[in-house]
Amino acid sequence: MLRHRIKNLFHRTRKYMNKITKHVLKYPKGEEPDFILPQKYGRYRYALGKKGTNPLVAICMNLVAICMNPSAAKEDSSDMTINRVISASEKLNHDGWIVFNLYPERATDAKNLEEFNEAISKENIDIIRRFLIEHKIKEVWGAWGNAKGIETLRLAKKDIFNMLSEISVRVFYFGTLSKEGNPRHPLQRNEKVVFADNCKKYL
Repeated sequence: MLRHRIKNLFHRTRKYMNKITKHVLKYPKGEEPDFILPQKYGRYRYALGKKGTNPLVAICMNLVAICMNPSAAKEDSSDMTINRVISASEKLNHDGWIVFNLYPERATDAKNLEEFNEAISKENIDIIRRFLIEHKIKEVWGAWGNAKGIETLRLAKKDIFNMLSEISVRVFYFGTLSKEGNPRHPLQRNEKVVFADNCKKYL
């Protein structure tokens, strides 16, 4: 019985690790994160960033930037998305950067995300809401790109938008929206994007 449980744990761990790129980068000097939730590297990452006094917040897919879902970045190693957010924060004259995600499960390719977990999404929403309110953030950078028809991300995005609306936080983006109406991911190559305050557009 014990051997069977250990074998199952090994296979689950290997499956999880195979979802994440092995290609990691160094953080730009002076931009190492001081805000990581959870602090221990694991399957989920709810938040990553350097607080500063005026951080750019981004919300990504996989500033405050909100992205799609997290990939490989952690305390001592970055990835391409995080470094692009850091670069944007510097161009926009912010002294910090924070990255949240539509859904906190780590996967370099969002197609590998597990089925939507309502409890995980709620915890993600609660963490983002608390940070935005405590730091009086009134707008966030939407940077999640297309959800690629993935139901987990569609449901997570709905939760994010409901929460942002409740606390009156606006979502801005740079460049154009995708055909599906989503803000571009920081690593998109479809168009040249200028990161400047006078280039912000709002959803």
